[in-house]
Amino acid sequence: MFTRNSSVEPKMLEQRTTHPNSGNDVQRSITAPSSGEKSVIGNDLKIIGQGLKIISRGMLQVDGEIEGDVQAAEVIVGEKGKVTGMVAGRQIVVRGMVSGVICGQTVALQASSQVDGDIHHMSFAIEQGAHFEGRSRRAKSAEDLLAVVEQRTTAQSASA
Repeated sequence: MFTRNSSVEPKMLEQRTTHPNSGNDVQRSITAPSSGEKSVIGNDLKIIGQGLKIISRGMLQVDGEIEGDVQAAEVIVGEKGKVTGMVAGRQIVVRGMVSGVICGQTVALQASSQVDGDIHHMSFAIEQGAHFEGRSRRAKSAEDLLAVVEQRTTAQSASA
């Protein structure tokens, strides 16, 4: 029933050389180009956790429900997706619901989106029909966006 192909070697985990609380992983997830990998949180999943962070180097599509922070090079919140927490990345597209801070170089709210929270961005587009309750804050540089993400991450660590 199950077979193993001997020509396929298991991938070794790379050793982490940075301090876990240094913020370098956050910086890479926002400024680094996408690795081309795509991760999907399906509509049958609900992820809940105190201080939860989901971090991806590539593209992350959220079709389920997450109570926690999401960071990736590119984040797509699908029409049935719901995120309660911070969403951070280079490019963010919202079709579903986000309750929390959005921080991205390029942020797009599509017609089906519902966002309650502040948006920190360098480029921002909102389609007719989108619901947005919060403040829009334009950043001058990617470093300004990183400061917002790091400030929020540090504040959450202190309150935990």
